[in-house]
Amino acid sequence: MSIWKYVKADTFFADYLPHIKSYKYKIRKSNSRDNPVEFSLDEKRQIKKALRQMIKDMLLGKGGI
Repeated sequence: MSIWKYVKADTFFADYLPHIKSYKYKIRKSNSRDNPVEFSLDEKRQIKKALRQMIKDMLLGKGGI
């Protein structure tokens, strides 16, 4: 199951990881030419860290998504 079913990717990446590009293709696992693409290990680590931060922000009432 994908976390992106529950978290809106556009606002998440804009707020927490604006430096990660082509996230829509990476979530879909293929680019516009149907070539396979995926998140690098470093990007996956950054996403997990940002998800934890988003949850903390939501629990503390700091807004966010």
